Amino acid sequence: MQKNIFIIIIIGISLNGFSQNISFVNRDGFFSIGTQSNRTASITLSDVDQDGDLDALVANGRHWAEQNYIYYNDGKGGFKLAQPIGIFLDASYSVKSADLNNDGFMDIAVANDNINNKIYFGSANQNFDKEISFGSISPTRHLEIVDIDNDGDFDLVLSNRKAENEICLNDTKGNFENIITYGNQSDQTIQTKIVDINKDGFLDLITAERQSKNKIFINDGKQNFLKVIEFGNEEDESRSIDIADFDKDGFLDVVVGNLGSKNSIYFGDKNLNFKRVYDFKTERSTLSIKVADLNKDGYLDIIEGNSEERNYVYLGQENGEFIEIGLRDDLKDDTYNIEIGDINNDGFPDIIESNSGTWNLYYITRKK
Repeated sequence: MQKNIFIIIIIGISLNGFSQNISFVNRDGFFSIGTQSNRTASITLSDVDQDGDLDALVANGRHWAEQNYIYYNDGKGGFKLAQPIGIFLDASYSVKSADLNNDGFMDIAVANDNINNKIYFGSANQNFDKEISFGSISPTRHLEIVDIDNDGDFDLVLSNRKAENEICLNDTKGNFENIITYGNQSDQTIQTKIVDINKDGFLDLITAERQSKNKIFINDGKQNFLKVIEFGNEEDESRSIDIADFDKDGFLDVVVGNLGSKNSIYFGDKNLNFKRVYDFKTERSTLSIKVADLNKDGYLDIIEGNSEERNYVYLGQENGEFIEIGLRDDLKDDTYNIEIGDINNDGFPDIIESNSGTWNLYYITRKK
């Protein structure tokens, strides 16, 4: 049970003359997705039941077998109805949802650590009782669902630590036997983001690497990723990345969350050099980093999920700097993942924490 909990959060901040009427409301821990203290690796928001609001898919276990869940949104940002995913406990890192077999129902894909990855196919009764395995049995750390080959169906991209990463191509019917790989056996890929970084019409792969430079794998249009661009510091232990155009120059930038060193923004240019870098002022133990315009002011904000220390929001400013806002100062949890989405349908993105060993919390964003 959450202990020593009180209302935080920032209602009108004043720092060096700066004032911002925004708050991130948790209501003393009442805003939680369940009350279990699982080893949660990530929470993904998706409209699983297709009722117009965002549900929460909770991946539990990491290295150990635990139960994964769907928590259904009541339409107002509450999660009081839940359903287990699968009949077996899994060591899971990522759970995501999409209509993988084009039958009109949302399916669920689960990425696991050294056991079979699973797809649970949806139906009208929401049972998810038909399942298949996909990919290899690997130390998988992250899953993305995207149409990588532009053929009109969703493919599955797996980030594997100390194993080749995999792209499982869909045959349009929800079968994923055709697999291509990227990266090396020795890579420790923790996360992959998929975006057309060079604006050639083909989706590229950007990876967070645990003990080497981060990488960009350029798609040649035939799902060959032979051209690789490295960026960042080899000594950094990068755990998370996100992609956005922070300086509004038309080129995508990469924000990197590092464990035990300063987080950084690497600014892109037409040559994909990423040599211009903005370093945050304080070293953190960051496990997850996300980008969103939380206060809808036109400037991108950064949300930081940290290990055994406070989590932070950085509100973007017109001059390219950020105002640092701490979330709950009474909690120093292991936040393995940050997810962003408008869970109460008020037009503002909210913050969801995936916490290992304690409650998973969410914060409703309010602007006055």
